[in-house]
Amino acid sequence: MNQIQRDVPNRSFIGRPATCWLFAALAWLLPLRLLGQELPPREDTADKDTVEEAADDKATRTRGMEEIVITSQGTDTPLQEAAISVAAFDEQYLQALGAQNIQDIAQFTPNLEIRSPYAATSPTLFIRGVGLRDFNANSSSAVAVYNDGIYMNSPVGQLAQLFDIQQVEILRGPQGSLYGRNASAGAIVVSSRRPVGDFNGYTRLTYGRFNQREVEGAVEVPLIPDLLSTRISGRMNLQDGYTKNRCAFEEYAATAPPLTTGVLNTFRDRINRQCFNGDSEPLFVLPSGPLYATIGTLTPVSGGGHGWIAGEPAPVDKWVNDTDNWAARALFRFQPNEDHDWLLNIHGGQNRGDARQFQNFPASRTLDGTLTPAPASGGAGNIPYRDYDSAACQTGAVPSLGRGCLGSNGQPLYNVSPEEGDPYAGDYDFIRPDAVDLFGVSLLGEMIFGNFEIRNVAGYEWNQRDSGLDLDGGPQIGVEVLATNSAWQASEDFRVYWNNGGSFSWQAGGNFLYEELEVANTFSSGLAIIVQNQSYQQKTLYGSAYTYLSWEPSDQFSIEGGVRWNVDHRDFDIQSVIYQRYNPPPPCVDGFCRNAPDGHTDFTEQAPSGDISISYKPYEDVTFYAKVSRGWKGPHINGLILDTFDTVLESGLDLLSPVDPEIVTAFEIGGKTMWWDQRIRINGAAFYYDYDDIQVFQIRNSSTGLPLPTLLNASDAELYGMELEVEMRPLEGWGPPALETFQVFLSLGLLKGTYTDFEDVRPDTGVPGNIIFDDFSGNQLINAPELSFVGYAQWPLELGGRGNITPRLDWSYKDQVYFSPENIDFVGQKPLWLVNLRLGYTTPNGSVSVAGWVRNLTDVAYRADAIDLTNLRSAIMYAMGVPRTYGITLELRF
Repeated sequence: MNQIQRDVPNRSFIGRPATCWLFAALAWLLPLRLLGQELPPREDTADKDTVEEAADDKATRTRGMEEIVITSQGTDTPLQEAAISVAAFDEQYLQALGAQNIQDIAQFTPNLEIRSPYAATSPTLFIRGVGLRDFNANSSSAVAVYNDGIYMNSPVGQLAQLFDIQQVEILRGPQGSLYGRNASAGAIVVSSRRPVGDFNGYTRLTYGRFNQREVEGAVEVPLIPDLLSTRISGRMNLQDGYTKNRCAFEEYAATAPPLTTGVLNTFRDRINRQCFNGDSEPLFVLPSGPLYATIGTLTPVSGGGHGWIAGEPAPVDKWVNDTDNWAARALFRFQPNEDHDWLLNIHGGQNRGDARQFQNFPASRTLDGTLTPAPASGGAGNIPYRDYDSAACQTGAVPSLGRGCLGSNGQPLYNVSPEEGDPYAGDYDFIRPDAVDLFGVSLLGEMIFGNFEIRNVAGYEWNQRDSGLDLDGGPQIGVEVLATNSAWQASEDFRVYWNNGGSFSWQAGGNFLYEELEVANTFSSGLAIIVQNQSYQQKTLYGSAYTYLSWEPSDQFSIEGGVRWNVDHRDFDIQSVIYQRYNPPPPCVDGFCRNAPDGHTDFTEQAPSGDISISYKPYEDVTFYAKVSRGWKGPHINGLILDTFDTVLESGLDLLSPVDPEIVTAFEIGGKTMWWDQRIRINGAAFYYDYDDIQVFQIRNSSTGLPLPTLLNASDAELYGMELEVEMRPLEGWGPPALETFQVFLSLGLLKGTYTDFEDVRPDTGVPGNIIFDDFSGNQLINAPELSFVGYAQWPLELGGRGNITPRLDWSYKDQVYFSPENIDFVGQKPLWLVNLRLGYTTPNGSVSVAGWVRNLTDVAYRADAIDLTNLRSAIMYAMGVPRTYGITLELRF
C-alpha cells in the first residue's frame, strides 16, 4: 500500500509557558512598584490659601473611573471584584465602533474571533482559540450566546442586531457552573436596556458611503405609573453592495471580436466571453477543430452556462454584498412592589440582504499537498472560470490560452494574493438573498422572599432561512447551494439565590432546552453536472442542574465555586439523492442517479463541568484571583453529509457517528486593580488550557465530484496566554483643565495554541489503495492569533458652555490567523491593522449629538474568511472584509 506523507509547517513565535507567566508577573510588579504612590495635589497659589483647600478642590474635580457592573455572574457584581476575565462594552462603545452585531465586536476584542463567510446566519465563534469551524445549520458552538437571558442554540439567531443595548459582556474561559450548554470556550451575554418607568427615548439616523441608511430608535412610556412600563425599540439597516459585478455592466457586454487563435486580446474580451455565451458556440476555432469549454472562458448552456445574450447586460445585480435587515423589540415591565419584577420580551427581525459573493482566486495543489497560486495544468482540477483581475491580466502581459497571462519567461503569470487584483469586483451569476425571519418571546421573573431570590426565564425562539450560496464565485453554473432550514426552541432557566447578609451565600438551579431543526439543501456541481439533494431532521434535548457556593470569611479573602451536571441528547435522520442535472429523478431511470440509503444516529451523553476560584483583596482597589475550571461540550453530528453512500464504502469513515465530547481544563490567575485615585485601571489574566478531543470540521475530496465533509476529533491541544487591559484618565483632577478629559484604553492579548496530537489518516478516494497521512501536530490552532492589540483614545473638549466636541481614534491589530489546521498562508489572514476615526459634537444638555466617522480608515483589503476548494475547483474563495466607509450620524434624545 502506498502512502502519501504531507509535512505541515510547525511555527512557534511565542516561547513555552514560562514566558507567559513571566510576562504576567512583570505586568503586576511594575504597577505595584511605580504606581503605588499617591499623586500630590496640584498647587495653585493664586486661588488657594491652604493645602486643605487644594485637596478639597482636587477631590471635587476627580471623578475617577466609572464603575462597571456585570450581570453574568448570576448577580450584579462589580467588574473589579469578579474572578473572571471579562471584556465589557456599553452603548457608547458599541456606537463608536459602529457595531451592528456581535461579529463587529470581535475585531476589537483580544482573543475573540467570530467569522461568517457565507452570510450573517452561519457564524463560527472562538474564544482563546477554542471553538468549532462548522457553518452548518446544526452547528454546535463552544461559545454560548445569551440574548436577554435566553441561550441561542441555533446559529441563525446568534448574530442578532445590537440596538438599544445596556451592555455586552465577553466571558473568557470555560463557564462550567453558572452557564449551561456549550460554554467550554466562554460566553457572550447581551443585555437590552430595560424600562425604568420614565418617559424617554432617542432616534439615531446615519447616512454613509455605499448609500448606507440606518435608523435606530427607542421610546419608553410608563403605562401605569410605578407599576407597568414599556420600551419599544428597533433598527433598520440598508446599504448598497460594495462589490462590482462586471457581468451586469454594458462595458463588458458588447460582443468581442471573433477568435481565430488562442489569444484573448483584452481584459474586456475575457470578461465578455466568461459572462456571455450561447448554447453551442465554440470556445475557440483551432486547426484541429472546435474546442468546447472545458478549461476556457466560454461555457455553453449544456456545460453549465446561462446563454446570456452578448451586447445586453446580464439580468443580475450590478453591485453585490449589500445589506438589508431590520429588527425590533417590545419590552413590558411589571413591578407590583419592590420584591417582584416581571419582564415580557417580544422580539423579531428579518434579513433580505444578498448572500455573500466571494473573490475567486486560482490555486492548485501538488501531490504532496503543497498549495500554489495558479490553476492546475490539466485534468478534472480545471474549471471554466478564472477571475482575471486575480490572474495578472491587466498588467500588459501576453494572454495565454485560457490560463491567465504569460510572463517574460513564457510561463503563466499570476498574482500571489487576492488583494493584488481588485478585491471588490467579480463576475457573478447566482445572486440570491440570505432570507431570514426571526421571532421570539420570553418572560423573566425575579422575586424576593426574605433571604431568597428566585429568578426564572422561559423563552421560545423561531427562525427560518432560505439562502442561495454561490461557492464557485463565477458566472457559470458551478457550485451553487440552495440552503433552507427552520428551527424552533423552547427553553427555561430556573435559579434560586440565598443570602442572609453573612459570609456565606449560595445559588442553585437548572435549565432545559428542546429544539427541532429541519434542513433541506440542494448542492450542484457544474463539473459533472451533478446535483445532490440533502434533507435532515435533528432534535436536541439538553438539561442540567447546578449549585454554586460563595464564602467570604473576611473582607480580604473569598472562595467560590460550583458544579453542573450536563445531559445532552440528539436524534438525527438524513435522506439524500444524487442525479445528473439533465436527468433528474424520479424515477431515476436515465442517466446517473442514485437514492442514497437513509441514515439515522442518536446519542445521549452526560458529564460534569464546574469551576472554583479564590480571591484575595489586600487593598480596597486591588483584587487578585486564581481559578480552575472544566468545560464540557457534548458530542456533535456532521450536518453536511451529502451522500450516505460515502460514509463507509468510499471514505472508510462512518460519517454518521457523532464525534466524541471535547473537554477544556483551564487554569487561570488574574488581578483587578485601580490606581491614582481611580484614574488608572489595570486588569489582567494569564491562563493555561489542556484541550482534549477537539472537534474539527474538515473538507475532503470525493469521487462524486463534490467535497466530502467530515467531522473528527483531534486528540489534544495546548493553549496558554494572557489578557491585559489598561484604562487611563491620567490628568483628571490635577492636569491642565484642557487635558483633564483625555482618555486612553489599551487591551492586549497573547495566545499560543497548538495541536499537540493531531494525525489524520484516511483512504485516498482518488487513487485506490493509497492512504493520505496528515500530521498537524505542532501547528497553530485555527482562529487563534498569537498577538492582539486593540484600544482607543478620545478627548472630550468642553466648548465653554456650548457643548463638547470629542475626537476619537479606535485601532485593532491581530496577528496571523489561520482558517485551516494545515496553517497555509493562502487559507488565512496576514497580520492586520484596522483603524477607525470619529469626531462628535454634543449639545450642553446632551439632547442632540452629531458625529462624522470613518471606518477602516486606511482602506485596507483583508480576508474575513477563506474556503479552500482547490481539490474541487482549483480555487480558493475569499470573503473579503468591508472597504473604507464613512458617514455622519445624528442622534436626538428626549
